[in-house]
Amino acid sequence: MLVRRNRYRRKRAVADQLSRLLSRRAFVASATVLVIAAIVLVAADTGVPSTPTVTARMTGALSAPANWKLAFSTDFPGTSLDTSTWAQCYPWTPKPPGCTNFGNADEREWYLPSQVQVENGVLALVAQRTPTEGSDVDGHLKTYTCRSGMVTTYPSVHFKYGFVQVVARLPFGKGLWPAIWLIPSDGSWPPEIDIVEHWDTRPTAQATLHTGKQNVQQRGTVDFPDADQGWHTYTLYWTQSRISVYYDSQLALTTTTSIPRQAMYLLLDLADENNSPGSCSGTMYVKSVNVWEPS
Repeated sequence: MLVRRNRYRRKRAVADQLSRLLSRRAFVASATVLVIAAIVLVAADTGVPSTPTVTARMTGALSAPANWKLAFSTDFPGTSLDTSTWAQCYPWTPKPPGCTNFGNADEREWYLPSQVQVENGVLALVAQRTPTEGSDVDGHLKTYTCRSGMVTTYPSVHFKYGFVQVVARLPFGKGLWPAIWLIPSDGSWPPEIDIVEHWDTRPTAQATLHTGKQNVQQRGTVDFPDADQGWHTYTLYWTQSRISVYYDSQLALTTTTSIPRQAMYLLLDLADENNSPGSCSGTMYVKSVNVWEPS
C-alpha cells in the first residue's frame, strides 16, 4: 500500500538522522543528560494484565485498569506550551530555524514552533500552506510549500509500558497526515507504536506496530468517519505481553507478539503529504494527555 511505503521511508529517515547525529556526538554524555532530565516511568509487568473497562467519564472512553496509577497528566492550561514538559521539534534537529521533517521527500511540511499554539485549555497544531524556508536531509536550503506543528514529551516523560490516553480532534483535509505515536528514547528504530494515523479525508484510521530490522508491521484499520467531529479518545494499552489500541471504545489493533520492551516517548504531529493547491490547511486539536503505569 502506497501510504505505508511512505510511512516506512519516513521512519527510515528517522533512523538515518539519528545515526548521523549520534556518530558526531558522545553517546554516553547524551544518555546521561537524558537520564537526568527525564521522568522515566518503568514498571514491571505481572504477566497477567488486568483489562481496561468502559467508563462513564467520557462517552466511549476507556478507564485504566484499577490497579494502575496516574503518572503523567496535562490538559494544556494557560496560553503557552509548557516547554519543560514538551518540545516543539524532534530532539535530534538543530535549532533555530525550524524543526525539520526528517528530510523526507514524502512530507511537504516544515515544522515550526510558531505553529504550536495553546488556548482555552487546548493544544493546536496548525498546518498552513505558506512557503517556508528549511533544509533537506543533507542540510542544503530548501523551500517547503507547507508549515506545521508538532510536539514530543522527549524533555520529560519517557515510559516503558503504560496506559496512554490522548483526547484529540483530527483534521480532515487534502494532504493532511495527523499522527499520535511513540519511538524509543535511546534513538533506536524500530520499534515504533503508531496509536493513530489518518490521511486526507478518508473514513478510516490506522494503528500500527513497527518491529524488526525489516520493519515488520502489525496493523489495524478501522472505520472512523467522524474523527474530525467533536472529541475522541485514543488509547494505548501496553504491557510486557500485550499491545492494544482503541479509538473511543472500538478496538483498532491488538497483539501479543514482538512487544517493545524499552522506554519510549510520545509524539503528536500534523504532517502533509501533498503540495498541490488546496492542501496543507487544517488544525489538529489536543485536549488532554494522560499516562498511567502499573502499580
